[in-house]
Amino acid sequence: MTRPFLEDSIMLKKVIFFLIIIALIIPNNYAAIKIYFGKITEIKGTPLVNGKRAKKRKKVYVGDKIVTDSKSSLSIIMKNKTVFVISPDSEVILKKTDRRNGNTEIELKKGSVRSVVAKLKPRDRYSIISAGAVAGVKGTEFIAFSNSEALCVFTDEGVVNILTDNGSVDTRKGEMTQASKGIMPLEPVNFEKDEKLKEMFQTLLSITDFKLPDELEKSKRLPDIIARWNINYANYLADSKKYNEALKSLDYAYLFAKSPDFKAEALYKKSIIKSKFFNDLSSAEKHLLDILVSYKDTIYYEYAVFQIGFIAYEQKDYEKCKEYFNKYKKEFPEGRFNSTVDVILNLIPN
Repeated sequence: MTRPFLEDSIMLKKVIFFLIIIALIIPNNYAAIKIYFGKITEIKGTPLVNGKRAKKRKKVYVGDKIVTDSKSSLSIIMKNKTVFVISPDSEVILKKTDRRNGNTEIELKKGSVRSVVAKLKPRDRYSIISAGAVAGVKGTEFIAFSNSEALCVFTDEGVVNILTDNGSVDTRKGEMTQASKGIMPLEPVNFEKDEKLKEMFQTLLSITDFKLPDELEKSKRLPDIIARWNINYANYLADSKKYNEALKSLDYAYLFAKSPDFKAEALYKKSIIKSKFFNDLSSAEKHLLDILVSYKDTIYYEYAVFQIGFIAYEQKDYEKCKEYFNKYKKEFPEGRFNSTVDVILNLIPN
């Protein structure tokens, strides 16, 4: 009767010994099974990898977080010879690389990345994820810029597919598009035929080039340069009666803009298009109210106060019309719409 007990006791000791050995080995194994992503080939300034100063020729791994300040950048080469440069003021996470299925993912939290992607096999996929959009590459050279709200992609060679939950577009050599969560990507625009877009592209090229970092000051203005272009492009689209595309371009203007003036202008022009061409007065009023709440120090605050009163008049909500027109006359005694306000107030039935 004692033999089975002794055998069980010996077996238990073996199990405990085995578990102790495993516990001692596993921490070292974790370091050994890190997934290699690539190697740092160039450094400028003091970029950080996982909070520590990056070093040339050091390996980087899946899961690593790379951060650059306003005076630093770095480039990484992958095993398949794909090269990407992380520009100043950027934050990138190396999400995935899998040689079995050829799937590589980089998350661009903010800033810009320039990629020169090696020729991919048919099953391979190289993607940059940012702001709810995915830039899927099919063997190409391109630059992606993100402010965490929206993604802007310039394709220099090959094809890039831009995908959001609202649809996708393909951009080819010399084309630009923009994307964000909840918005259909902008129809690709030829940046080689648009001087402002060409200037944006050259700015992005220069800040991802280790030889020419002189465009850094301009790069800080890039979000507003993109926003201004979108507003102007929306005007062109509206004149061409492409009102939905114009609204989309204004959405991207708002998302990219740092300047309160540009944000307010985008909202105001959206309100005009929605009221004038879609008769969507409630949506138009919502954009105008956003201006009243968030952008009081811009010129579009005056426009918004007047426009809300005018929309109320069109809806025959005369009390609301009088409320906003009287507000306008009080806040803007020399306002540009005062004569129109007086005419409409006199037309309101007693």
